[in-house]
Amino acid sequence: MKTELKDRFVIAGTGSRELILDIEKRRKVRDYLVDLLTQAKAKHGDKLIVISGMAEGYDEALARAAVQAGVPFIAAIPNPSYLNYYWGKNSLLKINRSAAVNELVSQALEVVNVCPTHVGVKHSFAGGANFDRNDWMADRANIVWVYNPTTKGTKQCYEYCQKNNIKTFIINTEKEGK
Repeated sequence: MKTELKDRFVIAGTGSRELILDIEKRRKVRDYLVDLLTQAKAKHGDKLIVISGMAEGYDEALARAAVQAGVPFIAAIPNPSYLNYYWGKNSLLKINRSAAVNELVSQALEVVNVCPTHVGVKHSFAGGANFDRNDWMADRANIVWVYNPTTKGTKQCYEYCQKNNIKTFIINTEKEGK
């Protein structure tokens, strides 16, 4: 990793891929993230940086919100096969979204292949590279913003943060009393 994080305020994010399936909820979450990042930028200025795990859904919303709020982000990709597999062949939208992810990644301050020697998706299915990416992000964060900590990978990351005393913030756009 080339970007020095020592004097930065790092927000990492983890959340459900399924967010990509609900257009309204996705917009609501992204708008909320833009608001939160704008507030964080006002507080931390140029020291603020975001790390996105680059999955469809929440990770994508976080990276897009960072771009919209003018906050640099690091694209933390689990392994070299990840984008082609999860955004191409196995997008939850059932279409090849490789162009969309490549465009988003091109806006990253830095791209990190967390597990560069994990080739193929076998490691991802076993949790391997995806979980390693989650731990890598959390270990570098001042706070991890978590969306829907009940899904497998998100739950793993949330529990890792709790076990290692890494501060978390649950992203919840649902207003009380509705």
